[in-house]
Amino acid sequence: MSDSTPQDPTHDPQGPVIAVRLLADELLKIVKIAHELVEAGGAVELAGLDRRVGLLCAKSLDLPPDDGRRVRPRLIALSGSVEALSRALAARAPPSC
Repeated sequence: MSDSTPQDPTHDPQGPVIAVRLLADELLKIVKIAHELVEAGGAVELAGLDRRVGLLCAKSLDLPPDDGRRVRPRLIALSGSVEALSRALAARAPPSC
């Protein structure tokens, strides 16, 4: 007889890795959209982004080292996107006196 009971995702050993990947992907999309808006001359609202990034950092630090290495490419991509957004925002800012 097979067990047809659905698995509880909270006990899935890959659950934390999947959560980090999903959050990183979500943040990557937000940053890319913000970058596109800045490049188009639009206004962007980034309030709360720092808390989401902080959550991502905390979740990433909670991963075992091998799992952390598996999500590292996503985190590097996100870091590069944030850096590009930062440069775009700085280029658009009026010169300081």
